[in-house]
Amino acid sequence: MELTLEHVSKHFKDRKENKKAVDDVSLQFQPGVWGLLGANGSGKTTLMRMICGIMKPTSGRILYDGVEIDQLGDAYRDVIGYLPQEFGFYPEFTVQQYLEYIAALKGLTDKQAGQKIDELLTRLSLEDVRRKRISKLSGGMKRRVGIGQALLNDPEFLVLDEPTSGLDPGERVRFRNLLSEFAHDRIVLISTHIVSDIEYIATRNAIMKNGAILQVGSTQELVVQMEGRVFEASIDPRDLSRLEEKVQVVNVRNEADGSVSLRYLGTPDDIPQARPQDPRLEDLYLELFPKR
Repeated sequence: MELTLEHVSKHFKDRKENKKAVDDVSLQFQPGVWGLLGANGSGKTTLMRMICGIMKPTSGRILYDGVEIDQLGDAYRDVIGYLPQEFGFYPEFTVQQYLEYIAALKGLTDKQAGQKIDELLTRLSLEDVRRKRISKLSGGMKRRVGIGQALLNDPEFLVLDEPTSGLDPGERVRFRNLLSEFAHDRIVLISTHIVSDIEYIATRNAIMKNGAILQVGSTQELVVQMEGRVFEASIDPRDLSRLEEKVQVVNVRNEADGSVSLRYLGTPDDIPQARPQDPRLEDLYLELFPKR
């Protein structure tokens, strides 16, 4: 299976000009976990809505196994699962009722729906709240219900927009493990600005900025360009403000002896006795999307 984007663009008209939300994107997605990484406003959600067939490109083509998704119609919707940033539900629905409703929309039989819902409620730790109204759930639990509905039809291609929003650290780990297992012979596309969500599980990453794809590669391929650019130094806390103006700070950690450990992007000459560090995807992200 393969999803192909050929020179896909999306323009929106406002009162003064045409805004390019997505600008000439060409990508090929094959089985595995793909990370779509970028800051808020970079065009990730618009791109994913076009991939899911919710929005039409201004130009370019999107093909699944060589056929344009518009031509596939319902056949394409049968093989795709989608979790938007905000998913809608009727306030009076319980978790069970909502999943049964979505299962019916996706064409599952009552028997198939019952088996799949039981399986997902167990895997997502939602068994105890299956009879509870979704409107009464915590943000993290609502997000898990959203993940469940995306998985109901056992999709070949799973699209997740900011899927871990509201999840606690333990839930994030379990969710990443679930996706790694699920993506063995499927395409999973995760859009996020949370680097840790994809750093260790993504087969490939695409980095998006201002509507365009800047770089594509595995985590190892991408971070190699940051070698010799990442350092850590122990500093006096009184120097922190001054150094934050001088270097791109990645992390700040207070130490027991009263000093501060500073991870930064720059050169060893920026701070005396700085020690080189192995680069991570977060370092590249901050290089491309600086905090300042």
